[in-house]
Amino acid sequence: MLLEVRDLSVCYGDIRAVDGISLQLDEGELVSVIGANGAGKSSLLNCVMGVVPGRGGSILYAGADISGLPSHRRAALGIRFVPERARVFPRLTVYENILTGAYRLKGKIDLPGKLRMLYELFPVLEERRDQLASTLSGGEQQMLAISRALVSDPRLLLVDEVSMGLMPVLVDRVFDVLKMLNRERGLSILLVEQNARASLGISQRSYVIETGRITLEGASGDLMEDPKVREAYLGL
Repeated sequence: MLLEVRDLSVCYGDIRAVDGISLQLDEGELVSVIGANGAGKSSLLNCVMGVVPGRGGSILYAGADISGLPSHRRAALGIRFVPERARVFPRLTVYENILTGAYRLKGKIDLPGKLRMLYELFPVLEERRDQLASTLSGGEQQMLAISRALVSDPRLLLVDEVSMGLMPVLVDRVFDVLKMLNRERGLSILLVEQNARASLGISQRSYVIETGRITLEGASGDLMEDPKVREAYLGL
């Protein structure tokens, strides 16, 4: 078991955004968490990364309890986070943004090799290498945020609402890359996503969150056929 969340809650004042959630992710697995806007998906992911504190429960990573670790300590263990709406550094170039993801690993990774891999995944980033990130389109910024996370060769990738604001053709491209990283490179991915059709289509297992609680879970293919999921999230 690579990641295990046990009875986790996240509160903002009196508002309980995540209410006693438990989930698991095995090494090499791509697991999606779907739900409507405001269901608690992003709060869950932010808590796993250590961006917001949990209230009760625990988070186990590779068998160790990381619930009390700050986010930079979790990153040092091989967890990387692609936040909602990219959040790149607008006044740095594309190349400089990517380098920030490898800042603590200088001399420990094959940086030229990693850059070649990233530019193969997203050729437009090589073309825009010396441009400021602020000049990129929304889709290009999302590709840059993913690349910044991947350059450090993570063991677990947390991805938050990667499709938000993207044109359909770019959504397809980004999801194809996530699927390839999981299937061909064995990268473990926890994907939080409002686009249920796309996320169910690439994940092995999925959880459905409603008002901070998990209401359904199972194989993604089975959930795609579930009448409740089809009506509420697939428009069928």
